Amino acid sequence: MKIPLVDLKAQYATLKPEIDAAMARVIDRCSFILGEEVSKFERSFADFCAVKAPAVGVASGTAALHLSLLACKVGPGDEVITTSHTFTATAEAIVNVGARPIFVDIDPDTYAIDPAKIAAAVTPKTKAIIPVHIYGHPADMDPIMDIAKAHKLYVIEDAAQAHGAAYKGKTVGGIGHLGCFSFYPGKNLGAFGDAGAVTGTDEDLLARVRRLRDHGRTTKYEHVEVGWGERIDALQAAILDVKLTKLGAWNDGRRANAKKYTAALAGSGVSTPVEVS
Repeated sequence: MKIPLVDLKAQYATLKPEIDAAMARVIDRCSFILGEEVSKFERSFADFCAVKAPAVGVASGTAALHLSLLACKVGPGDEVITTSHTFTATAEAIVNVGARPIFVDIDPDTYAIDPAKIAAAVTPKTKAIIPVHIYGHPADMDPIMDIAKAHKLYVIEDAAQAHGAAYKGKTVGGIGHLGCFSFYPGKNLGAFGDAGAVTGTDEDLLARVRRLRDHGRTTKYEHVEVGWGERIDALQAAILDVKLTKLGAWNDGRRANAKKYTAALAGSGVSTPVEVS
């Protein structure tokens, strides 16, 4: 019997009336780019991540990383410390702004980046750190933020696999300067196509990400800098806003299933990530 990693058909079936109604609203309004549905989701997702400023909806998780690096003025000649134990987009975004990724190893228990190795990798060229919250497990953020403060570095959280994860009571995406999320369909919060978002604690950086996603635009036909066409579309935002109301319960189910796998694999020689409370 073939068991899909994520049964998107079954998930849609449980939400069909709500999702269909959300899509119909967008189509009836013919407001497909930004607009009310996008603003609503950006506020809802910011509340979910316990951050003050609205999130910035973007075209993908990769776009979130790329625009965040640009907002932090990371570019040629700069170095960005991250881990190789991640999806290729983390390093790809660094390379695409002209910077150099500096890879450090992971903690063998959590599989997340090891802060002790970050400190040893800092050089005069270091501009930012991208900790990856892998498999929904947050990186050890306190020492990472201490290192960043000591060396005046930006911290961009790669939370593409960690929607709803928390570190010492703080939701990821609201700890570093910026946090990057992917809503690829297979994520625990997945769109019906590509989509992403940027959250954060630095409202000036968020404002720049908001401009950069929309060609550097401030108002119609007024552009203060060169940007990109990396906006989230309204259909995806409307779908995600429906799904967001279910995410807490879905995450609880994933945690319960993970515990079952950990228990079943005990003594087998297979090591699973340790969940640090």
